[in-house]
Amino acid sequence: MKEFGFYDDVGGVMLNEQIEISSDENAEFLVANSRKLKAEIYAPEISFYLKNSKDSVLEKSKNALLLYEARANVFDSAKDIDYQKNVGKNVVIISNGGRAELAQSLKDGGFKVIELSHFEIKFLYGAVGELSVIVLNEQGEFEVDADFVLVENARDYMLRQSGCIEIFGKSDEEILTLLNASSPTYAYKSFTTYDSSICQYHERRHEICAKCSEVCPTVAILKEDETKHLIFSHIDCINCGECISVCPSGALDSSLMPRESFYANAKLYKDKIPLVLLTDELENLNIELPENVLPFAVRSEKFLNETHLISLLQESGSSLVIYPAKRSRAMSSAIDMLNQIYELKFNKTAIFVAKNESELKDMLNKAKLIDGSQKTTSSYALPKREVFAKRLSYLVGDENLGVVYADGAIEYGKVEINQDTCTLCLSCVGACNVSALVADKSDNSIKFNPSVCTACGYCELSCAEKDTIKLTRGKIELKPEYFTYNELAKDELFKCVECGKEFATKKAVEKIATLMLPRFANQPDKIKTLYCCSDCKAKVMIKAQIAAQQSEKFYD
Repeated sequence: MKEFGFYDDVGGVMLNEQIEISSDENAEFLVANSRKLKAEIYAPEISFYLKNSKDSVLEKSKNALLLYEARANVFDSAKDIDYQKNVGKNVVIISNGGRAELAQSLKDGGFKVIELSHFEIKFLYGAVGELSVIVLNEQGEFEVDADFVLVENARDYMLRQSGCIEIFGKSDEEILTLLNASSPTYAYKSFTTYDSSICQYHERRHEICAKCSEVCPTVAILKEDETKHLIFSHIDCINCGECISVCPSGALDSSLMPRESFYANAKLYKDKIPLVLLTDELENLNIELPENVLPFAVRSEKFLNETHLISLLQESGSSLVIYPAKRSRAMSSAIDMLNQIYELKFNKTAIFVAKNESELKDMLNKAKLIDGSQKTTSSYALPKREVFAKRLSYLVGDENLGVVYADGAIEYGKVEINQDTCTLCLSCVGACNVSALVADKSDNSIKFNPSVCTACGYCELSCAEKDTIKLTRGKIELKPEYFTYNELAKDELFKCVECGKEFATKKAVEKIATLMLPRFANQPDKIKTLYCCSDCKAKVMIKAQIAAQQSEKFYD
């Protein structure tokens, strides 16, 4: 297999020698610009750029190679897994208007068809190849099994399962082609990866997150309330990406374009103006690209979150244009937040969002390089929130730019601890799986970094002391100290009264002693153990028992 193939549907282009111009339909490539060549990756943004860009011939040559390399980077780092499922040819058509011609066309194509109206449907569930339709009519309630359910004017719940297809506006030929491509083998991928160690729902005593299951438009992510486990159904995932954009900790990531490959590709756009586009939109889009504008192709823009966007902003050193404007709530919040930050720092708009081609043309002319904004930063192995904090810290520098308010889709918080009641038991530190709260053994303190806090509130719920931890949600303070670990509570270590070894904080020892002293009244040895380390505690009790036994013998 060759690496880069180019089918010349543009005409008169000059390309780097690493790109092979070919019209051989049997030649195989890793990346190609046209479906007329066999390739692992079809990259329509290459032809789109070469046809529409006002860049010079030399710049086009350089940038075309850049676009090939970007696609190859994503392919090399992708973590998706291919799956297959054997399915049959049993089809249920649900339509109030009747689709008799469609039913006959499917039967002629070897499918078994049952026609029903919406009035007869009580519910449906399952997945492609094993769907169940609960039917209610004059004969009573019964269940119909199907491999596919075709619905005209489907209700929202009907499209949550794979194999349930909205057919309104689709021709009989389109539907037959779709079913033939999906039977007898249904191919699908894992579009997301999951790290349970930083998930803020996984195995917690209280439900404090599960945002991903709330935004999922299908049944691809469900939550198990009893065990606090997320259940993933890759066959039902439609790769919308909303779960990734809303995940506060970064536990969910795209398998097709993992964060690391996105960051690596962002570096290729230094001193370019990125135009974020959907690959599916490019074939039908023809619009003049001003000089230095370069497409950044994604399968779905809804997976983009604040960390993706600030990385592309900083690595390019430019404002961004996003088209079209099908945004998730979390992505909209990220855009609004970054625009607030860039207005405060540079008095510039960071991200332009175009809803149609007319707006796109206007915004491409407004997007510019932003002086002083370019920064190349290593993000290797850092969690999502830490990458964002690191990049935002660079923008803030030594200034105090004010405050940016975050909404419920992207949450930040400020933790305060009452030092008078805190015993430094470190339950709050153990509860924080994003390292916003840490224990510093060097000075026996609890420290907090607000720039990585997701405001989950689990530290409050885990604290054993009443009214000791307070979490305030809602704002990002754009000043240097916001990005550092600040001391919230501190205590000196208590020395064992027997051996002098430091074994716990003074407040913790005093609290336990206060609770136990009434129970140990008139038992000086037990009272002494309250101020001993674990080793000496046993020694003191053994000595007391030996002394008691000797005393009994003496009196006997």
